[in-house]
Amino acid sequence: MPYPAYELYRPYEEDKFKTSTQKKAEEALAEARPERAREALELDFEELREIFGEDFLGIEEAERFAGRPFTQEERQEVFDLWEEKVREQNLTREELERLKQEGFMVMVRTPTMMLEDKEVSVTIENLRKKHPDLFWKEQDWYNKEDFATKDGVARKIGIVKKEILEESRSQNWDQQTEILKQWAEDHGIALSDPNTLRRTPAEIAHDILAFHSARQQRILEKDWDWTGVQSSDGNFVYVGYFDRGGLRVSGDHREYSYHDLGVCPAR
Repeated sequence: MPYPAYELYRPYEEDKFKTSTQKKAEEALAEARPERAREALELDFEELREIFGEDFLGIEEAERFAGRPFTQEERQEVFDLWEEKVREQNLTREELERLKQEGFMVMVRTPTMMLEDKEVSVTIENLRKKHPDLFWKEQDWYNKEDFATKDGVARKIGIVKKEILEESRSQNWDQQTEILKQWAEDHGIALSDPNTLRRTPAEIAHDILAFHSARQQRILEKDWDWTGVQSSDGNFVYVGYFDRGGLRVSGDHREYSYHDLGVCPAR
């Protein structure tokens, strides 16, 4: 049987030989791909909820904490951030199950929230204005500190230990850094600076209050998480001790150590 002449050109002019029905079908599939990609990522989030249970705070919880629904663009950004985190950190179900056993939570962070009908940045100052009953009232030392008034929270998906590492208790800041370095090595994380595993003061405040809002539970109720952020006097800020008196913010020099002062690794 003679070889059809048009087959010679098919690799070069593929569309030329497609019927209108074929073209329409392929166009429909192409338009559906982004939606299918979103659905696949949503399934990943469902898998996270399956693994972490009450310790997974997804988009719905973040929306309630922010006081407004996310736009479709914001939702897509969250999905993209998760996909990027999975790729960059080589996350697997096995690793996530290990982190769950080690007391980690996964949380979608929101950079803005509603405050008195206005959308504002999630800073410690604004969190305190929105939730005055959840902060320790006898603290005004940080009212004009940049870490409280200017430093906000980025839209991220945090994988954070809910309570401090036991081995980081009664260790000064530099000793904690070595502990974080060892922790990263044990979890196959290559870091030039292990202190990137420390949260900022605003992130700690956000995570504690968001978890309390979503689950009506207190984390870091008797302990402090030490950050890598310095106040204007040069001390390193720590946040926590979220008991019935409210969330506290303090700080000290890097040589300081105490049994309730540690660090919560954050990926």
